[in-house]
Amino acid sequence: MTKQIERIRTTISVDKEVHQIFVAMAEAGGMSVSRCMGEWLADTAEGAQFVAMKMKEAKAAPKTVMRELQAAAMGMHEAASEVLDDLRGRKTPTPARASARRTEVISGSKAPSSNTGLNSPKTPKK
Repeated sequence: MTKQIERIRTTISVDKEVHQIFVAMAEAGGMSVSRCMGEWLADTAEGAQFVAMKMKEAKAAPKTVMRELQAAAMGMHEAASEVLDDLRGRKTPTPARASARRTEVISGSKAPSSNTGLNSPKTPKK
């Protein structure tokens, strides 16, 4: 026996363009527009719940929430940049790589690295 999920029927107003998007999705998915919208809302409920929580928190402490969202956005930007660099075949500069690159640019040649990960001084040839 399957558990019956309680469903609530509601009426919403949407722009004509929004309605057309859901009509197209419903046709592609072989379902009614109502079911398509309901499933879309169910699939995005977790995100909506997060937004609702942040809106409540922002009423009490708007600056704190703004800093949290800015930090999250910066973290996502850095993560996306790393992924794009990897896809382009470039390595993301770590502090050791950045230091080696600075040495290379300043001296005009790449400095040999030691087994400690640090740049070792050039030894004169005999």
